[in-house]
Amino acid sequence: MTELAMPAGKLENALTAFAHGADAVYFGLTEFSARKGAGNFSEEDLSRLARVAREKGRKYYITINTLIDDSELESLYETLKVVDRYGCDGVIVQDLGIARLMRRDFPSLPLHGSTQLAVHTVSGVRELVRLGFERVVLSRELNLDEIRTIREACPDVELKVFIHGALCYGFSGLCMASHIITGRSANEGECAQICRTYFHDRSTGRKVYPFSLTDMQAGISVRDLADIGIDSLKVEGRLKGDEYVAAVTDYYRAILDGRDERELEHPVAVSFRRLASDGYLGYHGPGHRIMTTGSYTGHRGEEIGEVISSDGGTLTLSSSRHLKDRDGLLVLSGPTPYRLGVRIIDARGEIYRIRNTEHRSVEKGSVVCLISDSSLNSRTLSTELPLSRERVGIDIKLSDNAITLGGNGIEKSYPVEVQESDNDGFEASVRRIFSQGGDSRFQPEPESITNSSSFPMPFVRAGELKAIRRDFLSSLPERRDERIYAPNSVNRGGVILPERSLLSSKRAPWNLDGVKIGEYTYVTLPPVTYDEEKLFRTVEEKVKGKENVRVGLNNIAHLALARRLQGAEFFADIYLYLSNREAAELLAGSGINLIGGYLWLERESYSEPWPFTPTVVRDFTPPLFISRACYRHDGLGLDCRGCQRHHAFGLTQNGTDYTAYVDDCRTVVMRD
Repeated sequence: MTELAMPAGKLENALTAFAHGADAVYFGLTEFSARKGAGNFSEEDLSRLARVAREKGRKYYITINTLIDDSELESLYETLKVVDRYGCDGVIVQDLGIARLMRRDFPSLPLHGSTQLAVHTVSGVRELVRLGFERVVLSRELNLDEIRTIREACPDVELKVFIHGALCYGFSGLCMASHIITGRSANEGECAQICRTYFHDRSTGRKVYPFSLTDMQAGISVRDLADIGIDSLKVEGRLKGDEYVAAVTDYYRAILDGRDERELEHPVAVSFRRLASDGYLGYHGPGHRIMTTGSYTGHRGEEIGEVISSDGGTLTLSSSRHLKDRDGLLVLSGPTPYRLGVRIIDARGEIYRIRNTEHRSVEKGSVVCLISDSSLNSRTLSTELPLSRERVGIDIKLSDNAITLGGNGIEKSYPVEVQESDNDGFEASVRRIFSQGGDSRFQPEPESITNSSSFPMPFVRAGELKAIRRDFLSSLPERRDERIYAPNSVNRGGVILPERSLLSSKRAPWNLDGVKIGEYTYVTLPPVTYDEEKLFRTVEEKVKGKENVRVGLNNIAHLALARRLQGAEFFADIYLYLSNREAAELLAGSGINLIGGYLWLERESYSEPWPFTPTVVRDFTPPLFISRACYRHDGLGLDCRGCQRHHAFGLTQNGTDYTAYVDDCRTVVMRD
């Protein structure tokens, strides 16, 4: 069965999702979450949810999906200890260093690859499987055929696909706009949403919003994803509220269950939605539906009618929806749309006259959207729930006159009266009684039951066993995890790479033609490619029979190419994000001829030990965006007919000039 996984910015959201039919939720803790603005979960919240999920048979995933540096590894380790204490159904990570720590010290935690890893090819998925990942969240920029190809080629790994919510202009994990313009790193959960702000087109002087993509609403296409065997469907929205979670869960639960979803589209629209599309699921290159929102980049809700007339303090409009006092409207009038609370003066059929509290003049024919429905406020669920019990394995041994229990490093014997029984129900009875925690903070789990008494079929009164269980659990100490983070890196040598700006081409920060610097030729690979076999063949031809070639790897999929090429040297380029020594160790031990790499380009320092000395990136500005969306078509609204496939467009924001390079419908935006 295909799983519906909903976002939870706080515990109330998770409970709401479960109440409305979600199979799973995902959330971040107070540290290392890519949504720092969400409420996120305390350890107590995690404890409560873990118990609820187990009782309801639901799943929960924890996002530790930011990049971290060496100074944060000890704190990260403590976070992983907390997660390990309560368990979970998967930890979603971007940082390869976290993956290495989990596989080494926390092997019971399932490892899931975040969409921040920009995995969009067969080789990318296979490389994560090699590294121990059990599930991969695919990039949002894949169409249905491309997803199907990956599914067929990788049948033995779980795949998760994004189906609903905000779309980023740049590939997740590769977007640097927030860091470059505001100093706030999207890779640390502090995205400033530069894609929702305006720029000026230098050729026309026009104010444009070329990077604000529509929200995604896959709708009934999720049935196609289920049919091809996608394991999990992801809804975005950890910064949104209970109304959104409830509405979207109801909507997709109905679709997946084969019910009519049309009446459920209204709550989805008014809970939160910009202009919507199916994202890249139906994308097939030139001529596709424009994917940008235009100048209004916020919540647009549901279009319900238009303005008939305005008269100072009143507004007359038509509405296909029955309006009520305290509903919320958005009036798309002029360059600055505005919000308006409904205060009805009179209503006749579909014609409403309401108070115009803004006293703004509104053009006749202006579009009116419903952005909140007062009848849809969801009931807040109580979070005063029992805490999760700590699981403890118990070994149980029965002798002729005693029962001995062992667990959590404690062993105790209790005298009992053992009798002979006429049935063989002793083990089942003991397992049932000692699987109950009662009022204890522990959840006992019998691991072994040994009968060393003289009776082949013994019997002990249930009352005695329950009293023994209560006493034993009350005597158990709380388990303390004494593990500490200890780096095990040894510097094995490596090379210092050239200044990174020397390796770029004019239109992108990679260069397949190669750059000769000293005695070496440096070839750098694009982090995004859809025909990876063609890319691999191209690179093989360029390095075949040549000496002193060094190849920069920019996506996890490129490790597959590095294993195919003989004689070349490889380095971790800027988009493999060497943010800490553990990530460097993982790549150094991946079976390729790795000579070194660039330090995560948002950092200028690191802490030893490292397996090699990383090259610090200086005097280099990466692109703001690397996008599958076409700036010419999606951003400027130009027709695809007559397009020459290669363009450069100038734009400006706050006195800084940028160029959007478009090559074969794909966009790279660089600061001039």
